[in-house]
Amino acid sequence: MDVPNISLAGTDGVRHSLSEWKGRPVMINFWATWCEPCRHEIPLLKSLRRERSADGIEVIGIAVDFRDAVQRYAREMGIDYPVLVGEQDGLDATEAFGMDMFFPFTVFADSQGRIVTLKIGELHADEARLILDQVKSIDQGRIDLTAAKKNINDGVAALAVRRAGAEETKGAATARIR
Repeated sequence: MDVPNISLAGTDGVRHSLSEWKGRPVMINFWATWCEPCRHEIPLLKSLRRERSADGIEVIGIAVDFRDAVQRYAREMGIDYPVLVGEQDGLDATEAFGMDMFFPFTVFADSQGRIVTLKIGELHADEARLILDQVKSIDQGRIDLTAAKKNINDGVAALAVRRAGAEETKGAATARIR
């Protein structure tokens, strides 16, 4: 599946189409100001944009929220990547990606506009880096889309197991301290 060519207004009121970023790998993050996991992701998204700028990665936020709330929050957080805003338009955009209203979720696409993967729930730095490395490998012709998707699925699953083990160990240590 390719990134749908949806169009939404930016925080400045100017309409932008996702096709404006075709030719570049993108992370499209769907979020809302009232969503706590969404708020946790913003510093990571800003950091990834800086870290991966040499790879041409662009982070695009799509806020499904009220424009005033998004503008205020984007200023407070110093969001330095493009943010598109839509109330009903934003809900329509989530549907164009085949999603229900569940936030956050992040779509990763290669420079050809092909969706490589979609991460539902809060994005973790290790997952993002793994996925972005695979997107870069696709764009450099070192791996095909099918192999990248398998590597991502296997890698994200391994990271989740590792994260769960770390939480279990942390919980056991906390229980012993009490």
